[in-house]
Amino acid sequence: MASTAVARRYGKSLLTLCKEQGAVDAVDADMRMLSAAVSENRELAAILGSPVVRPEKKEAIVRAVFSNAHALSVDFLALLARKGRAGLLGEMANAFVALVREERGIVLAEVVTASPLDDQRRTQVNELIGKVHEGGVELSEKVDPHLIGGFKLRVGDRMIDASVFQSLRTMHRNLTNNPYEPAY
Repeated sequence: MASTAVARRYGKSLLTLCKEQGAVDAVDADMRMLSAAVSENRELAAILGSPVVRPEKKEAIVRAVFSNAHALSVDFLALLARKGRAGLLGEMANAFVALVREERGIVLAEVVTASPLDDQRRTQVNELIGKVHEGGVELSEKVDPHLIGGFKLRVGDRMIDASVFQSLRTMHRNLTNNPYEPAY
């Protein structure tokens, strides 16, 4: 079985447990923190995934690193570490966050611009997203200085490319594919 399928099952289990105990928001924040910690800290990811480090040691590391997290989060992560599944913690956290988003009807959106967005432009982008998707949106912003102007917006699996580069490419394609032949 693929590791992402296993991670998703653990994420579903954790979500079910959180619903029973009414701790979805707290555990969601913890899983976002865990995901960021594993992706930003190579040493932590290497230790958790290492077959050389004993499961008891991984459990102690998880309890020490995430001591400020919700008790349910710490206990669940420690259980996975003790059962030899510590290498899946990052994937499981991502799966949990995705399941919470899915349940709440929130979609990921990413906007790429040539310069950082100001509040007025951010409001316009949110209005544009509202036309494409009903429900909540989690917007991330990226700056790409290679983008001449305009923006690229990805909402879920939809892409809106309103960049100057794309406009120039479309114009070039239209001019070169013109079937017009002058009759001399």
